[in-house]
Amino acid sequence: MTDIQDRLAEINRRAGVAQAARDRQFFALVGYHLLVIVASLFLFVSIPSCNEGIRQQQLANQENIRHG
Repeated sequence: MTDIQDRLAEINRRAGVAQAARDRQFFALVGYHLLVIVASLFLFVSIPSCNEGIRQQQLANQENIRHG
């Protein structure tokens, strides 16, 4: 009976280690996906304002060329 209990304890220990590894992998994938989503949102929000800044700079350069 002790041999069977030892085997079951070893199986349960290995199952626990495997479950912890799967959990770490899952949370790492979720974290990477969230990072990509946040970066995409940042780009989606910042590109229009960058384009507006470039447009303002081009207008200022055009006025400097005309008045210079």
